[in-house]
Amino acid sequence: MINWNEIETKWRNKWAESKDFETNPNEKPKKFITVAYPYPNSPQHIGHGRTYTLADVHARFYRMQGYNVLFPMGFHYTGTPVLGMAKRIEKGEKEILDGLRNVYHVPEEAIKTFVEPIKIADYFHEEIKSGMIEMGYSIDWRREFTTIVPGYQKFIEWQITTLKENGKIIQGSHPVGWCPKDQNPVSQHDTMGDVEPKIDEKNFLIKFKLGEFIFPVTTLRPETIFGITNLWVNPNTTYKKVTVDNETWIISEECAHKIEFFEKQVSVIGEIPGSEIIGQNAINHDGREIPVLPADFVEPGMGTGLV
Repeated sequence: MINWNEIETKWRNKWAESKDFETNPNEKPKKFITVAYPYPNSPQHIGHGRTYTLADVHARFYRMQGYNVLFPMGFHYTGTPVLGMAKRIEKGEKEILDGLRNVYHVPEEAIKTFVEPIKIADYFHEEIKSGMIEMGYSIDWRREFTTIVPGYQKFIEWQITTLKENGKIIQGSHPVGWCPKDQNPVSQHDTMGDVEPKIDEKNFLIKFKLGEFIFPVTTLRPETIFGITNLWVNPNTTYKKVTVDNETWIISEECAHKIEFFEKQVSVIGEIPGSEIIGQNAINHDGREIPVLPADFVEPGMGTGLV
């Protein structure tokens, strides 16, 4: 019976002893192979195996074609997932601690250090690296780095600056997921459970007039404004009177905070209980009077806090 583990070990050792994958300058044509860096907040999984096997096959193919191939490996230390993980561990959250102990089999002494994000990244960095070595990837491990080493950070600064100066990238604005607690943008990998932040770019703002104020309501179906019968206000919510650019709006406190991120000039000038708005009539775009009725189901944190 063939001992495959023995054969694998034999050739891994031979490659290491011969330094077959250590790339130095020579007269051959050059090829540089790069691939998305692994994020070290868990051990290597099947997705890593697929991604880095593809890159390794690519590197080996070009070596056989006579190229001098440089195949380094980086580890992505920056970003919020590992920071959030450390905070959850510090709080003693059962779910994540059970995963570390029973799924990843992390030693208890290592878990105790995971309140520091760098300790998490360092631990799983070595886990993933050992898996890559066991897979036999043709990486030049002398060229290993992380995204927090000063040399790499200066490289990224140079890269972005050069691209911008040459007109290859521009700075603009676009909708992003936002964490109100940490006050920074978030992507799917920044959220607990890898939940994609919901960004709806087709939300419309309909403005009604309520005396001297604008009564703004968000909707996904602006065409239904022609059939509107009434507006809803939560009688248990205290709304804010807010100047937005050159208009004065009545909106929820949560909305006043959110619209600051839409490059609006926002100032709170007063407040009004929802119960005082109920019974009044707002003016629709076509001049019709629309009654304002009470509704406990209106959530202040949704849209403008008005329906």
